[in-house]
Amino acid sequence: MVAEILGAMDLRVEGFIDDDSRLSGSSVLSLPVFAASQWLRTHSGASVALGIGDNLAREQAALRVKQHDCRLTAAIHPAAVVAKSARIGEAVAIMAAAVLNADCNIGEGAIVNTGAIVEHDVRIGQYAHLSPNCATGGGAFVGDYSHIGMGASVLPLKRVGANCVIGAGAIVIDDIADGQTAYGVPAKVRLREQESP
Repeated sequence: MVAEILGAMDLRVEGFIDDDSRLSGSSVLSLPVFAASQWLRTHSGASVALGIGDNLAREQAALRVKQHDCRLTAAIHPAAVVAKSARIGEAVAIMAAAVLNADCNIGEGAIVNTGAIVEHDVRIGQYAHLSPNCATGGGAFVGDYSHIGMGASVLPLKRVGANCVIGAGAIVIDDIADGQTAYGVPAKVRLREQESP
């Protein structure tokens, strides 16, 4: 999707880089795949957009890009509606039909997916992910690394802390503390299932 957005922005995409060296020499969307470590070492100053869905992995990739003196590029689809007063961090991905309204702030590396709505004065943290068709009401806050599920809503002035997961279709009517998983209508905090040993 990010490659498609860059093309829609009239930017030339030379290919993909991937940590899995076995993919080197293959192609995606008719574009070559390069081994990330070698490519970054030999392309200082190049522009790189992030196309990774996992929030923490996306941040780690961004750090590697910066360590190799490459630039992080924002991918903002021309069919997104972006207010002039919106503040957008580097390395974001803003998909088609997303709406970013007045005085919102989108943190570095965040994803605002297809059809998501970020209302006025909303703050979206670094490396957060707003899934397709979710909505954040005026003055809401979504913390770093949090993931808002498909079709979920965060009501105006409500706060979702860092490292949270809000389930698909949920409606957040109360603040959600850091590190919580919440789902349902209205959204209720649920215990995360313990990983088996």
